[in-house]
Amino acid sequence: MPLTLKKIITYVLLLLVIFIAIFPAIWMLSTSIKPVTELYDNPPEIIPDGPTLANYANVLSRSVMLQSFGNSVVITAAVVVLTLLLTSLAGYGLARYTFRGSKTLSLAFLFGQMVPSVVLVIPLYFMFNKFGLLDTKFGLIIADLSMTLPMGIVMLTSFFKTVPEELEEAAMIDGTTELEALFRVVMPIAKPGLISVAIYTFIHAWEEFLFALNLTLSASQRTLPIAISTFAGEFTVDWGATMAASTVVALPVLAIFLLCNKYFIQGLSDGAVKG
Repeated sequence: MPLTLKKIITYVLLLLVIFIAIFPAIWMLSTSIKPVTELYDNPPEIIPDGPTLANYANVLSRSVMLQSFGNSVVITAAVVVLTLLLTSLAGYGLARYTFRGSKTLSLAFLFGQMVPSVVLVIPLYFMFNKFGLLDTKFGLIIADLSMTLPMGIVMLTSFFKTVPEELEEAAMIDGTTELEALFRVVMPIAKPGLISVAIYTFIHAWEEFLFALNLTLSASQRTLPIAISTFAGEFTVDWGATMAASTVVALPVLAIFLLCNKYFIQGLSDGAVKG
């Protein structure tokens, strides 16, 4: 069946959108393997004549980058675990129980996930300064949780509402407690929703910049996105090293998203449509 003009235009527009979406990533990868002599070629070339891994060696040999990588891993892991635990309990409670103020609380979480981090950074700075949490990993974990918890609770509340209550009642008749029914019966069914929350939380915590920039004071506590800025000097920017560091930061996110893509989409669609 021949393609109609409408279909041709649609495909061309889709290819254009895809190209615009992935071109920054292609350029980042291209720049990361270019030698210094090719960084400022005119006209610029996507495929370098003499590709090199010297920029990656430069990035991975810096102690600041390795320390920042460790900080990012610790903070991200803690935020993901705490977010999953707290949002599971809170989402289940809001999905199963109706109490005075429950609707208001659900609405507050809905509006809470719309608040941008730039609104919270100044209050958090003064609060952390008062309680001695500035320039600590624990402070960054709390700051990240303030952004991930509302969204996670909203997502899991909608998802838990799709799980039939009869399954928990049957489990409790067999002798399990309500908490055991939650972890043994409801959680396995809600796996796509939990994975969606975990991916969202991982991406936010791993790539978070504003809190890490303003709530840390020393290089020993800063995360990978902040460490990338060390490749920019007062008058020059080491673009090769900067793009190599950016690639190192982006690869874990890309790998996790590609591996869990179907769960992420299923979790979002199920929670949105059925909830």
